[in-house]
Amino acid sequence: MSRMATVSALVGRRVRGVIAFSSRSLAVSFEEEPRVFLWIHLERKDAWYALARDMPIEPDPRGSRFQAIETPLRRATVSEGRARESGGVDLLFDSQAAEGRILRLTIDAEGPRVNLSLTAEPDGPTLWAYHREERRGPAKDAAPHGPAAPELPLGYRPPIVRDASSEDEREALRGKIEAAFHVEFQSEMERTFKSAERTLERRAGAAEEDIRNAREMIADRRRGEILLASFGSIQRGASRVGLPDPFADSPRATVEIILDPTLTPDENAARLFQRAKKGERGEKRANERLAETRENLSRLNELRREASRTDPRKLLGILGRFLENAKIDSSARGDVRETYLGRQAVAAPRAGRPGLGTPGAHKSLRPRTYVLSDGWEVWVGRTNTENDLITHRLSNPHDFWFHVVGAPGSHVILRRPTRNSIPKPTTLVEAAQIAAYFSKARKQTRVPVIYTERKFVSKPRRGKPGLAHCTREKELLVRPKKPGTHPAV
Repeated sequence: MSRMATVSALVGRRVRGVIAFSSRSLAVSFEEEPRVFLWIHLERKDAWYALARDMPIEPDPRGSRFQAIETPLRRATVSEGRARESGGVDLLFDSQAAEGRILRLTIDAEGPRVNLSLTAEPDGPTLWAYHREERRGPAKDAAPHGPAAPELPLGYRPPIVRDASSEDEREALRGKIEAAFHVEFQSEMERTFKSAERTLERRAGAAEEDIRNAREMIADRRRGEILLASFGSIQRGASRVGLPDPFADSPRATVEIILDPTLTPDENAARLFQRAKKGERGEKRANERLAETRENLSRLNELRREASRTDPRKLLGILGRFLENAKIDSSARGDVRETYLGRQAVAAPRAGRPGLGTPGAHKSLRPRTYVLSDGWEVWVGRTNTENDLITHRLSNPHDFWFHVVGAPGSHVILRRPTRNSIPKPTTLVEAAQIAAYFSKARKQTRVPVIYTERKFVSKPRRGKPGLAHCTREKELLVRPKKPGTHPAV
């Protein structure tokens, strides 16, 4: 089947949805019978596409990374299919969601790498692109009096887009898509396992340290007994005293005991006994924590050994339940990352224990932080006061600010690593989904969310905490999603 025949077979068909198989593989599903799927797989220098009656593999159980393509293309109709001279195809869609504009889905090989992009016609913006860098493909021959074309590097191979709709090529493409998913899935699972292992090892180390400290406190019982046995020889107001140690092997051994000079020897001994009781309780709890942590480490190693033999969807469920039961939160970061703009992006802190802070002590300004699938950080305000804090004090002017439309919700800041960093549409969608989730509109199916650069957000004079006005905003219609989880396929 020729490239022109492949794309022309889709004319008149309506898109049912976009199915993800990995970050580099997807299929566009069409509604009419018989069902048809357009497979697309991208590598650095090569891209493949094919028409088939079935999907190459099961959908990615981690969820789709192509929401920015699926949202405008859903229920859009193919109006025209074109084969590109340089290789690849153009599919034109009539879509009501695009406000009467024509959408163009392109697979091309015109740059240094193959690319997949979705644009709005005519002269519309690029809604999504697999690669967004400026095209730097091989230059055409220069005009006679123009500048000479740059020389291509030695061994340069131009990118190629291939039509794999024949039966043999389609089966080979199925194998490539399956291999790409397994490599990506196993790499992500290995990162998750290593992160959970580091967390549990830190817990075990902390529990062992608590046990050592508790045993040191338990040793105060012996000091208290020595103090009571010799309290008659202790001068009042002494801050420390050296007394013979009857529990030692050497008859001349002594032990030094630190005292509170404002207390009597009896009161000092009672204080040591109380500290010993506290150590006994602490040792018991620390031993329980250590045993539980070692059991979780053993269970984690067992899951790690069985991961390669477990169905991916089932493995995600088992691992998710394990992390929940082990109280391991993989959705938030626990470190501090420096940014190029001189501020610190502080990760989500552990919850403080109530009643243990020193009165009047300074509290660290540490907003709740999540990390998106491509590494960008998101800050989420917990209260109206914290909304003001992250929006007007901690964020940079060129960070992105998100808020749900028509309902109370948290301010959400998408941190830019550099001033000129451009987020992918999927990154904007993920941040908008977080803003929708942390709002009163969480239970709605689709929620409108506006976003703009933070420099266009202002606080009214004498406005209440959390109140903000914005300009130059854009709007996304997204499905609320809890950070760190993936929607069901």
